[in-house]
Amino acid sequence: MSYLVLARRWRPRKFADLVGQDIVVRTLRNAVAQGRLAHAYLFCGIRGVGKTTLARLMAMSINCEAVEEGEPCGQCASCQGILNGSLLEVQEMDAASHTGVDDIREIIDGIRYPPASTRYKVYIIDEAHMLSRNAFNALLKTLEEPPSWALFILATTEPEKLPLTVRSRCQRFDLRRLSTMEILAYLKQVAEREGITHDEEALLAIARAAGGSVRDALSLGERLLVYGNGAWRQADVRQALGLVEDDLSCRLSEAIFEGKGADAVRMLREAQMAGHGVRSLLQSLASLWHRLGCSIVDRGLVHEELNEPMRQWLSLQAERLSWPWLDLRYQVLVQGMRDFDVLDETLGGEMLLLRLAGLNLLDEQQPRPAVQVSSSPTSSPVSAPASVAGNETEQDAKPVTDNGLPLGGAVSPGYSSWAQAVEAYAGVRPGIAAILECVVCTEFGERVRLQLTPLQERQLSVPDRGEFETWLGREVFWERRQEGSGESLSEQRRRRMQAEEERLRRIAEQDPHVRQLRERLDAELVKVLPAGVQDDERGNGEA
Repeated sequence: MSYLVLARRWRPRKFADLVGQDIVVRTLRNAVAQGRLAHAYLFCGIRGVGKTTLARLMAMSINCEAVEEGEPCGQCASCQGILNGSLLEVQEMDAASHTGVDDIREIIDGIRYPPASTRYKVYIIDEAHMLSRNAFNALLKTLEEPPSWALFILATTEPEKLPLTVRSRCQRFDLRRLSTMEILAYLKQVAEREGITHDEEALLAIARAAGGSVRDALSLGERLLVYGNGAWRQADVRQALGLVEDDLSCRLSEAIFEGKGADAVRMLREAQMAGHGVRSLLQSLASLWHRLGCSIVDRGLVHEELNEPMRQWLSLQAERLSWPWLDLRYQVLVQGMRDFDVLDETLGGEMLLLRLAGLNLLDEQQPRPAVQVSSSPTSSPVSAPASVAGNETEQDAKPVTDNGLPLGGAVSPGYSSWAQAVEAYAGVRPGIAAILECVVCTEFGERVRLQLTPLQERQLSVPDRGEFETWLGREVFWERRQEGSGESLSEQRRRRMQAEEERLRRIAEQDPHVRQLRERLDAELVKVLPAGVQDDERGNGEA
């Protein structure tokens, strides 16, 4: 097969060709030029930033016959042998497929003999974190004190998985993730050298999709060259990669921000008909809101690669939106996308958009005068807006459900206990109330303190907590549960039921009729339930 893909054709042959790793390159070149070589190196970083390539360049530079200031010539027999993989003194092992002790023993057995045609023997272990624990243990002594002619280079995407004893024996270099603008400049260079017809927006889309990896950018570019008949055009890039247009994301955001749930669902369905996936559309929405959040906090945080129309849209939205307002919707969006593992994406996506748009209704209901039911105007954390007429009665202001529970306003101060409040909230949000029954309440007054386990923290999202706090009309402090802090309502109920069962059991054991039955049937007393309660009903109560 004579054709070479872009990623292989543009693989660096000199240190100077490596993109975006100037600090690492300078250090290694100086080490070669000054003869201050470590016996083992560890190169870390995400995929496609040059770890293995840098290891090969290092092997070339220390064995090059005409090295100049640490830069290999690329023309001598040693350099050519490393480039085409024929030099026996440079061995490259893929630890993902050679994980055992026997593979390491082959290295240990061969390292004892000096090189025949080069100055150094170089052992490159790619994806080193895949080695087994026994393999690492077998390598330790050799890695610490190798022969003077041997050099180890380990490359990994997950350095934290390497034993500390291995990491401490290596000189570590972290190769950084490239920025979108750096990859964009590199793609321009590739396009000009290869004679590829392109436009700026297409290159920018490829650079963003690469996620900081040069190899990913070239691999995507190769795929798009085939799709676009030798050209990189914006329309082809978006179709081939399934990217969502910025205009669609902006229009969908505006519909959500304005509370137009029906329009948002129509846009989603039209996008699906055009070939966009629900997940990719919502991910583009999350990415856009991230940029918008940065713009709200500080205009200087806006990414420099954005085009002018997008900058203007972000600036306009940032002027009229607040960070807490946007953050609530962002949290709802992210939490809703996690449900896609158990839901149909289309149904889940449409319900998520309706939920996001419906948050505006919650905003409208929140500042009700019903919140001001306390004799002290400062006892409630929510105050009534100035636009509400002062002579409006509480009965008119507070909407209620069919069972008489407050809806969208503060809970009545008549709830003197946490149990009463949870029982009342079960008529509004039964699912959330079921979780709250398992939460420990350490204080219930003008302020409420609740302690949650890590699981409960994940179950109760930020929007759920905010909605409950608004309904309760009291300041709620959400804390991590501490050992010995108390019992939840469900734990109290379970303890009472166990005590009652034990009491009934003692009574039953003393009953002469029960004793007679046990003796006659040679049976044991397994469980005692109150009259009228079935076993499955009791089990449901405990759950």
